[in-house]
Amino acid sequence: MLGERVGPVIFLSDQVALFPGLVPFQLARISLYVEFESRSFSNGTKMRGLLTAAGLAALAVPAQALIGYGITMYDPSCGFGCYDSVSGFMLECSVMDHGPVGAHSHGAGGPTSPECRAGDDYFLTTLAYCMNTTCDASTPRWKLEKFWSEQATGSKTVAAKWSYTEALAQIKEPPTDQYGEDDHHLTRTVLLDPETVKANTLTREYFEQAETTHSQYGLILLIVGFGTPVVISMFTRLPYMSTLSDKLKPYLVYPSLIGTYHVRPLPYLLGNAATVGQSLYVIMFAALNIAMAAAGYKSVQPNAWFANEWQEVMGYFSARTGVLAFALTPLVILLSGRNNILLWATNWSHSTFMVLHRWVARIYAAQVIIHSVAELVLYIDMESYEAEFKTEYWAWGIVATVFACAMLVFSSLFFRRWSYELFLVGHIIMAVFVIVGSWYHVEFLFQRRWGYEFWLYAACAVWFFDRMIRVFRVLKNGPRRAVVTEVSEDIMRVDVKGIRWTAAPGLHTYAYFPALSPWRPWENHPFSILPTALLQSKRDASLSGAASGSDTRSTADVEKSGGVTSTSTPQRDDQALGGAPGTGITLYVRKSKGLTKLLTNHNSLLTLLDGPYPDNPTDGVLKSDRLLLIAGGVGITGVLPYIAKHTNVKICWSVKASAEGLVRDLEGPLSRVAEKDVRVGSRLDVAALLAEEERTGWSRVGVVVCGPGGLCDDTRALVTAKARTGPTVWELEVDAFSW
Repeated sequence: MLGERVGPVIFLSDQVALFPGLVPFQLARISLYVEFESRSFSNGTKMRGLLTAAGLAALAVPAQALIGYGITMYDPSCGFGCYDSVSGFMLECSVMDHGPVGAHSHGAGGPTSPECRAGDDYFLTTLAYCMNTTCDASTPRWKLEKFWSEQATGSKTVAAKWSYTEALAQIKEPPTDQYGEDDHHLTRTVLLDPETVKANTLTREYFEQAETTHSQYGLILLIVGFGTPVVISMFTRLPYMSTLSDKLKPYLVYPSLIGTYHVRPLPYLLGNAATVGQSLYVIMFAALNIAMAAAGYKSVQPNAWFANEWQEVMGYFSARTGVLAFALTPLVILLSGRNNILLWATNWSHSTFMVLHRWVARIYAAQVIIHSVAELVLYIDMESYEAEFKTEYWAWGIVATVFACAMLVFSSLFFRRWSYELFLVGHIIMAVFVIVGSWYHVEFLFQRRWGYEFWLYAACAVWFFDRMIRVFRVLKNGPRRAVVTEVSEDIMRVDVKGIRWTAAPGLHTYAYFPALSPWRPWENHPFSILPTALLQSKRDASLSGAASGSDTRSTADVEKSGGVTSTSTPQRDDQALGGAPGTGITLYVRKSKGLTKLLTNHNSLLTLLDGPYPDNPTDGVLKSDRLLLIAGGVGITGVLPYIAKHTNVKICWSVKASAEGLVRDLEGPLSRVAEKDVRVGSRLDVAALLAEEERTGWSRVGVVVCGPGGLCDDTRALVTAKARTGPTVWELEVDAFSW
């Protein structure tokens, strides 16, 4: 952004910001003028201020927020127009060999110093006369006095020897001529060229209007990005909306935009395809960003700061894209958080918000890149690039831009799969450089005068809130000692006693095992939660017998795959682990590269838990007449808690032959399910399963699937097709954690 560089001002009038970045509240028609003029007491320093009791109370609240929303830039514009028109005149005390004025100063520097203007009679009277004849009669006198005290000399720290009223009193006769080419310096009170004053005034007015529009559009982006999930969720909960929602889900919520790809990555690791509904959000938000960046520009020519209309509009455009990028920063961070308040306020899943996080982050990076390129092109055209390139604000802007581009590249699926932990650490470090670079970019340029830093305050607040809640969750759960047991060659069972969480389905926790990797104690992974009581409850003999008699498909499948040996679930010493019998949670961990491959049998492994967190909304599937649970491998942990929450359940589970130990370990809870299809070494025929449920004639069937990407995507596609054609209403939840 282009603008003059002046020091901070403390001024409270009719409005005082109640909260940074939000709409200010009204003080009961109290006009409060606070002025500080600073000079060294030993060298003539004095402080002059007018404070009322209301002012002292109000000073505890930030008085500035955003331009147009608590901050005014050039008010009154007529005063700035007069000052710009006279500030270039040579005075008797001007220094003739002063260097050129920088591109951003717009009269703040030059051969005439503020001290020189402060004591020059004719400069002050010329400025006062111009303000008196140019400013509208509706402009309050106090506002003119305020401008005079802050701007008459070009520096807030250097006061004019006269007040505005005193300077007017010095004019005995109205001036009759203008400053001419033959005048070597100002030797009398002169008239200022009306066209010059008008051009300078309109330049400031249009610039402030543009900046106000930037703030307005930034707020629109933030509100729409945050509010859309809330509004849609509220809409689906309105009376009589359930039927419409049922009809829309097979077309918007369930299907993937690209074939059957969603959990599975696209070919060549190009990423994960969004669903149709997620894509509509992304398209809408991208279109809104384009509209906000492209619309609402007004030009005024001649312009005191820009040589032509192209430069002026390009200046506005470069500033606009920078503000929009700042406005997106808190939203990008919010969407990625574990403690994203949208998870609590909506019925959208964590995986959906992760998809939106990636796409909004790409839009953010595009705004950053466009802002930087536009600034570069503008300054080259204005022939000021070499001077700007040497400034600190420019250097920090480059830092922020480079790291934003690096995040865009290194956040690709290829790097996330290559080493997720390395990606995560690098992602956080690069994000810090983006925030710090952005901070110093505006700090060196504007010294916290125009409120751009409040976007960064909001971003940091979102990040620290998420991290603070994580710490509180870990502290609340406390350090625990877990029993780790190998149940198959690549699956470990982790029992954590003494944890009393709700036995609700669709929950996960992040587990830390700091003793496994002392050099990476922060490393943690998400796991589906199984209440240990669900695994250790005594079998109901009659229910078990009924299950055995009715599960003909399960028996046939087991025999076909080589059989499953039934053994009792291993017993743990609950009291020794600090928990009452049956309390605690159980995690099943599939060993992979990274921290989980270090898990071995252990009787007392230090474990920290951050959770529980919701995966997916469960209301829809739990209200169905029939609940079909489909799992693959260790994905059984994501669906098993549903058996305690629904009375009409069927489990279909396929596992590799190498995971047969997991089947034996879960024999207890599975034996209580009347209908099940457990396959070891063979795959499920999902299409046949769904067709069977449809033939049975259930009015509403809920389907929960958890497992490998192929299983989840195939189930999604098959349920979508049936929901569009048949009379049965299908509810689908895909429990696949997204990174």
